[in-house]
Amino acid sequence: MIVFYDRRHLFHLPMKELDNGNWIENPDRPERIESVRSALESAGFQIKEPRDYHCSHLFQVHTPEYVEWLKAKSNSVSRDREYFPEVFGYDKLFDTGTPVTSGCYVSALASVSTALNAVDSILESEPVSYALCRPPGHHAGKSTGGGYCYFNNAAIAAKYYQKHTRGYVAILDLDFHHGNGTQEIFYYDDTVFYVSIHGDPKNFYPWISGNSWEIGSDTGEGFNMNFPLAGGIEGPEYMRTLSKALQEIEDFSPDLMIISLGTDGHKDDGIGHFNLSSEDYSMMGKLIGEIEVQKLIVQEGGYNPNANSASVLNFLTSIR
Repeated sequence: MIVFYDRRHLFHLPMKELDNGNWIENPDRPERIESVRSALESAGFQIKEPRDYHCSHLFQVHTPEYVEWLKAKSNSVSRDREYFPEVFGYDKLFDTGTPVTSGCYVSALASVSTALNAVDSILESEPVSYALCRPPGHHAGKSTGGGYCYFNNAAIAAKYYQKHTRGYVAILDLDFHHGNGTQEIFYYDDTVFYVSIHGDPKNFYPWISGNSWEIGSDTGEGFNMNFPLAGGIEGPEYMRTLSKALQEIEDFSPDLMIISLGTDGHKDDGIGHFNLSSEDYSMMGKLIGEIEVQKLIVQEGGYNPNANSASVLNFLTSIR
């Protein structure tokens, strides 16, 4: 397995977010990714610095208006400040937890390149590849960012893979929060099967999507599947749900499986609300590893550095 990591994620330094009317510390800190990199290096994983890709790959997924707005806004913010949406619709971020920083555009573009390098290794016959991405991506839709996400790394990776192969892709989203952006992007697409296991949107962010009746539309009907779960669930119940999801993916018979790996379901995470252990991520990796298809793993959430590094290490060690 090859691990791709880009140090330019360090340019993105969000300071705060507005949560329930209160300013709190933004949890998308660089150390959540640095802890994973350090743990993987110590475990002997091969880590590569990715090469850059042209920004045109963004437009396979995102609108030019959104990309240009984010670039211009990021370039206008000074290093010691951050911009929050003031007028929704004009501003292209859908929540008050995702600030525009002076480094967010550069970091988000590098995060996309990290994922595309991993796709290229898959195209060169690597069985499993891991993109240690930050910022994450699965909340970013066609024309909006949010949930600490600016560009949708997994969706852009899927489009890039299909450009080169015309293959079918399954995206398995394991982040605690539903990937509303990924669902939106592929909701009318029968070549990408999006499957998500997440906290029930009746109670948890992003609230606007992730219900079991959201199954896709038009030619994409039946190619979107959500497994909303109650907060506080533990490993055995989660694994039963994961087994059902994997059976659906096997029936789809994809050419590539992309795993949007969020580790914020860990009991020590503080942002998610599942009660999973580090060992449960070993079982997830084992179950997913039994599916005989090439796999691209893209990092999403996971905000406690210690829990994040232990969970990712267990997952990758078990899947390879």
